[in-house]
Amino acid sequence: MSPDAFFADLTRRLLEWAETQPEIRLVMVVGSQARQVQPADEYSDLDLSLYITDGASCQTLNAYLAWMRDFAPVWMILEDHHDETKSWLILYRGGLKVDFSVTPVGALQSLIAEQRLWDDQQRGYTILVDRDGMGPRLPRPTPFEPPSYTPPRREQFVHRVETFFYGAVYVARQIRRGNLWKVKWADQIQQSMLLEMLEWHAHATNSNPVDTYNRGDFMRDWVSATTWQELHAVSAHFDVEDSSRALLASIRLFTRLTVETAAALGYDCPRTMIAEVMEYIEGLVRA
Repeated sequence: MSPDAFFADLTRRLLEWAETQPEIRLVMVVGSQARQVQPADEYSDLDLSLYITDGASCQTLNAYLAWMRDFAPVWMILEDHHDETKSWLILYRGGLKVDFSVTPVGALQSLIAEQRLWDDQQRGYTILVDRDGMGPRLPRPTPFEPPSYTPPRREQFVHRVETFFYGAVYVARQIRRGNLWKVKWADQIQQSMLLEMLEWHAHATNSNPVDTYNRGDFMRDWVSATTWQELHAVSAHFDVEDSSRALLASIRLFTRLTVETAAALGYDCPRTMIAEVMEYIEGLVRA
């Protein structure tokens, strides 16, 4: 069965079942299946959000999850709970993925009162069940407008730069030791900080609002061609020589982004520290 057919069948049967569950007040689809910009493709999942009567019991939640489990053969289910929202990442046989969440309906009432949306709703949502007429009172999504963005504070910016270079020294020492597994582990942290600087740079150096999405999604659309090419050099094979090369490439890219972002934000750039740390690292990995 194709993903589209599977998701359509699951949604239809879930809605039929939801009619028999009075605690379910609203059912919403968010994510790529509800987006107009960068819509779903053959590798997209289905994000289903149920909003239920406040104070529902664990037994009720287990019943909802049992329905999802029984719908089709399951490879795995992972819990991914956040605050009041209980979420499960469900991977059905054949690689068909559904993100299923259950949230007290009071959370929607708060959004209505504040006239705001969560990020995943802001890009688009489709309401499938609405027992209380809440849908029309929610703000409309603005799929063609990037989410609001707040630039980093000066102290936050400096802290990120210092943390990146502190980590770069650590990686260089692990390379020198030949401790390659630890190099890979630490590099994941470095890459997350590089991503943050990429996002800051994109926002700071563009005159128009930019959508940097989430976790690097659609990055080729929001970084420059030069940056895109430089990014091809920041990952390494599991060996000392390539790890050294990738580390230096990451530092050079991060440094350029830092200098340009600082200038755009009107912040001081710790150029002396960067130059001295870079010289120290080069001495370690090239010795």
